[in-house]
Amino acid sequence: MRLRRLSFIAGWAAVALLAVAGFAAFGTSGSTQAELEFDATEPGLGHSTGAQAGFNFAVAAGQSTDADGDAATATTVATEQATAPGEQSSATIAPDESGWLSQVQVRALVAEYFAAEDVNKAVRVAWCESRFNPTSTNLRTGAVGLFQHLPKYWAERAENAGFPDADPSDPEASAAAAAWAVYNEGGWDTFACRG
Repeated sequence: MRLRRLSFIAGWAAVALLAVAGFAAFGTSGSTQAELEFDATEPGLGHSTGAQAGFNFAVAAGQSTDADGDAATATTVATEQATAPGEQSSATIAPDESGWLSQVQVRALVAEYFAAEDVNKAVRVAWCESRFNPTSTNLRTGAVGLFQHLPKYWAERAENAGFPDADPSDPEASAAAAAWAVYNEGGWDTFACRG
């Protein structure tokens, strides 16, 4: 357990150092506005540095890597496989030992079903609703899952989202049903937490 904490702290220290180095490398003193503009659609050095930091953190945490050096775990979601909303992906999301998902896992799920401009908000809603625990249950209302769907709405939402027989604790079904509810029912007012 202690080794795990130390590797976690070392990973965050590495990320912090990379962030400081990135800011130092891109100092803005004496730069004009034209020099500071960039194309946000093109991945740049910051994207590559962040990806490398994430890879290093995954390796430090003991995750395996595939032949290309990418982190290969059961928690990798099909970001390479574009899945249309309502269409189940072949990848699975597996919680860690605690039963909770990481922010990266939730973000990947949410990105499959929500519009790009709504991803950050949906991640915040999932955090507020369940703290990324896919089996979270509200004992007062009976709401279940990542997005805390009420039992009286679950069957309809899950079916309309393409997961007719899914359990509300299935994180992918919960995310898909949440997106369906946001875009076809009451918008963000569907949830107690509104991001």
